[in-house]
Amino acid sequence: MTRILSGDILIADVIAPLDGNDKLWALAKKYDMSPGNKQSLNEVQLKEFSVALEGAAHTVTPGGSSANMLTTLGKLMGKEIEVRFLGMAGEGQYGQLIRDSFNESGIALMPERFPPHQLKMMSAVSFVLVYPDGQCTIATYSGNGREILKPAMVAEHLVKNSDVLLVQGSLWHKFLPEFSGRLLKLCEKHHRQLWLTLPTQANLSKSEITSFMQTLPLAGLVFGNHVELERLYGLPLEESMQHLQKVFRDRERSRENIAVSGVRTAGFITLGKDGAAIVEPHTLEYIDPVHVDEHDIMNTLGAGDTSYAGFAAGYLKKLPDSVSGQIAMVLAAEKLRINGSRLPDPKTSLNTVAPDLAQMLRN
Repeated sequence: MTRILSGDILIADVIAPLDGNDKLWALAKKYDMSPGNKQSLNEVQLKEFSVALEGAAHTVTPGGSSANMLTTLGKLMGKEIEVRFLGMAGEGQYGQLIRDSFNESGIALMPERFPPHQLKMMSAVSFVLVYPDGQCTIATYSGNGREILKPAMVAEHLVKNSDVLLVQGSLWHKFLPEFSGRLLKLCEKHHRQLWLTLPTQANLSKSEITSFMQTLPLAGLVFGNHVELERLYGLPLEESMQHLQKVFRDRERSRENIAVSGVRTAGFITLGKDGAAIVEPHTLEYIDPVHVDEHDIMNTLGAGDTSYAGFAAGYLKKLPDSVSGQIAMVLAAEKLRINGSRLPDPKTSLNTVAPDLAQMLRN
């Protein structure tokens, strides 16, 4: 069994079509929300989006990148993995929705007992605006988890009793820097595998980017999309992937990482409609996308997270990275047909669409 620990803001996704809602269109234009980008909201902006949605059609589902990936991975792997999640779901209907989704996926929400606090826990919420072609742009109000979920809640035994730590590249932005700092120090101390996703926000500070770049060489698996990778390095895609390859090669040679030197290193970078790229220290391989007719695409929300789960499942089963990439693409295509951020039953979806890949994952 592989034990995975992660921590992130827990989010409810409010999914709404832009088509037919002039108020939402105006907000998307006002905040320069292009497809694929993410915007952070303050309380005043939260009110703006809430008012724009009054009386308009929308769907509410549990979301959040880490949660999307891990709930999908849990359903794919079953009892072969154990997932624990550092996060606070908050109060009210959004909080209960998030808790129910974790319970249904078999993920344990940590810490087991929250210390007393004076603040009312406010759930994070993402307004997912869907363009007519299914592309999404996201505006997120992060709640007040930053004020409540303190570094002291990262109990050492949680990291010590895990095999893998999954860290979002935007964690430095979402929580106090000491929170992610403690997670990573304990990960190094106990020689645990680190899985890292690229920062999703475009508005990271210089210090947050520096912290991420210092962490990147420690990661065995790196997940992200081409926009995030290009933004990170400020270079075209091919050059950015070459820089990532160099990080991986340097990691191979680093004696500091000798305790985890047996861990395979790879980057899984999604390329939108062009599929994905698997970046390894000395090779670069492209994986073709699985075609989905445009009229079948509900929205692109969570397709990347779903593909990360598919690649991670193959990685844990020690399948060739090319096979893991194919599993990722099949699941991502199936997610595009769903009006939500997650596949309800990814194992059945894979078995129905690609039984040969499903069999390889079972073996």
